Amino acid sequence: MDRPVRLSLKALRKRQGMTQKELAAKLQVSFQTISKWENGITQPDIVYLPKLAAVFGVSTDVLLGIRPLETEEPWRRFDAYGYWNQHMERTRIWKRLYWNDDYFHFLVKEVWHFDTPVNIIDFGCGYGFLGLKLLPLLPEGSTYTGIDLDASALEEARRLFEKTSWETHFIQQDLYQYKAVKKYDVVIGLYLMSYLKRPQTVLQKMKESLARGGKLILVDVNNAVEQAGYYSCMEEEEGQECPDFTPVWKNAASHGERDYRMGTKLPALLKSIGMKGIQARISDKVILYDPEDGEKKEINDIFRYVHENKDSSRERHSFYQSRGASYTEAEWYVDYFERTKRYFDSEHSFAVSTSAMYFAWGVLPEPEEEGRDDSAE
Repeated sequence: MDRPVRLSLKALRKRQGMTQKELAAKLQVSFQTISKWENGITQPDIVYLPKLAAVFGVSTDVLLGIRPLETEEPWRRFDAYGYWNQHMERTRIWKRLYWNDDYFHFLVKEVWHFDTPVNIIDFGCGYGFLGLKLLPLLPEGSTYTGIDLDASALEEARRLFEKTSWETHFIQQDLYQYKAVKKYDVVIGLYLMSYLKRPQTVLQKMKESLARGGKLILVDVNNAVEQAGYYSCMEEEEGQECPDFTPVWKNAASHGERDYRMGTKLPALLKSIGMKGIQARISDKVILYDPEDGEKKEINDIFRYVHENKDSSRERHSFYQSRGASYTEAEWYVDYFERTKRYFDSEHSFAVSTSAMYFAWGVLPEPEEEGRDDSAE
């Protein structure tokens, strides 16, 4: 007599955070039917197998127990350059949307007062975005060195700078392994700390590269602030606000994937390595999406790209659940992004977003100042 197939149904359902009633509703059967399938009392008709596999995002081999169910959560390695190679275009577009040239000009000229040439090293420089923003604002004779593990990004950086008159250098090196060979007047890291599994290790490397009296500048975002600063008229039209993604971000941060509040934490990081005169600012840029404004076509196109591609696929359902969301919450997240995409297709859509970009910096004190308290300054 043939042995009945024992489905991996219960394990899959539990992994998805789904109740028997929720699964039953998906398949339009009773929850008692689901219970019987899970306990091997009855078997689902063959027509349900592809439907079940689609709900759980697995192959029918996994569903039937022929292949093992992978239980390890797919935590991303943001501090591995392979990830950024695969997402370079989106990263480039995101920087163009959220970067604020006039505010950066204000910081360089009116706050940091770089009145004499400075030598700069940029940790995690990528294709040299920050160098291209900084060097035009600095006194003649300033130099820029970028360090990154990604050879292809560095090659692009060299191409971008080769026709300029600026003195630039690029180093291919793992940030965790880098050993300072010279001292720089300015050490900077853009969107770096939040993606590192060991930020303190890299911070120490940055400090070791800094000359006495030099500035260590960190730039990063706080996703919770960005979330609070986002609004679209879809909320009024459809009566449903943007979901709160904080629980998902917290879960990811607890597993070392990404620190969603890093922007706000930057001053504390600088304090932890002995920087003095610590200060912080937040970019004043607020982005308005208005497709009826023809003069803003470029920024509208970029804004739309970023928000339409922000986890809008149904495939992201399992992604949210792997980071602590229940099945129902994941449904909410995915549905919201799909409705957002449809909303941006309408002629009269309108949205507002803040960049939530933090700039924090401190000075490496002279030896006799190291023991002095900041309050004395």
